[in-house]
Amino acid sequence: MIEKSFLSQRFAKLKFTQYHVIGYSMAGEESVVQIPEMGVCFDAGRAPQFCLSSDYMCITHGHMDHIAGVGYYLSQKQFQGMKPGTLLVPEELAPNIEKLLHVWRLLERQNTPYGIIPMRPNELHEVRRDFGIRALQTHHAGTSLGYSLISIREKLKPEFVGRTGEELTKLKSEGVEIQYRLEVPIVTYLGDTTAGPVFEHPDVINAETLIVECTFFEPDHIARAKAGKHLHVEQLARILPRLNNKNVILTHVSRRTGVRRAKSILKKVAHEETLHNVHFLMDFENAKDEGDVENPGDAPD
Repeated sequence: MIEKSFLSQRFAKLKFTQYHVIGYSMAGEESVVQIPEMGVCFDAGRAPQFCLSSDYMCITHGHMDHIAGVGYYLSQKQFQGMKPGTLLVPEELAPNIEKLLHVWRLLERQNTPYGIIPMRPNELHEVRRDFGIRALQTHHAGTSLGYSLISIREKLKPEFVGRTGEELTKLKSEGVEIQYRLEVPIVTYLGDTTAGPVFEHPDVINAETLIVECTFFEPDHIARAKAGKHLHVEQLARILPRLNNKNVILTHVSRRTGVRRAKSILKKVAHEETLHNVHFLMDFENAKDEGDVENPGDAPD
C-alpha cells in the first residue's frame, strides 16, 4: 500500500499480522522505517510526519541520509505536545549527537527535551518488562549498529508443568525459580551493512520480520558494494537460505538500478524457494524499471 505523508512524499506501508512496517528508503537519499504499534522508528531520514508518533528512535550510524531529521523529530514532538523522544545510538556517536542537539537548542532558543541512550553491540535496553530493544553489531563504514525489537516472556519451566496453582505458589514462596525468561525477536532492522557475522546472530536469523538493505544489484557493482560496505545481491542470495524469517524486507535500493530491475535480478541469482517471503519496501506499483518512484500511482491495499 502507498500512503502520502504530510508533505505529500510517498512512503510504503506494509501490513503484517500484528504490526505495520512504514517507511521510505532510497540509497543516499533517505532511510526511515517505523513500526508504529511498537512505538519505534529506525533511523530518522528527514523526519517525515509519521515518525513523530514513535517515542523511540534507533539510530544505526551517522550518515546524513539516516540521521538528518533527528533534531526536527525531537523539536516537532515538543511543538505538537507529544512525549519527548528517546534516541538509541551507537555509544561512539553519542557525544557528537549530544553536541549536534545542543547547537540546535541554541539556534531554536528552546530547551527541547529528549533522552539519549548509548548502546553497545548485544546490549538490551528494556523499554518495559515485556519489551526490549537489542543492539547488533553491523558492518558498515565507521560505527554502525542494527536493532532488534524483542518480546520478553516468562515461561513455566517444563519440570513444573502440571503442578497446581497452590503448589506453584508454595514453590515461589520457598524461593524456587519456577519460570525462565524467553526473548523472542519480532522485528530486526540492520540499517546499512555488508555481509558478515551479524547474519549469524539469532535475532537476525529468527526474527519474524527482518529489514535489511540491498543497495547494489548490477554484476559490475560488486567492487563498489565492497568499497562502500553495502550488501550486493549476490551476497544476499547466499544469505537468504540461512534465514528463518517469515518476512524479509529489502531497503536502500539505488535509483540507478530501480526496484523493478532489482526484483528481476534477484530472481535470477537467488533460489526460487528463498524468495516467497521477500518484499521490497519501495515496490510501488507502476514504478519504472530505471527506478523512477516519484509518481508511482497508488497501489491497492
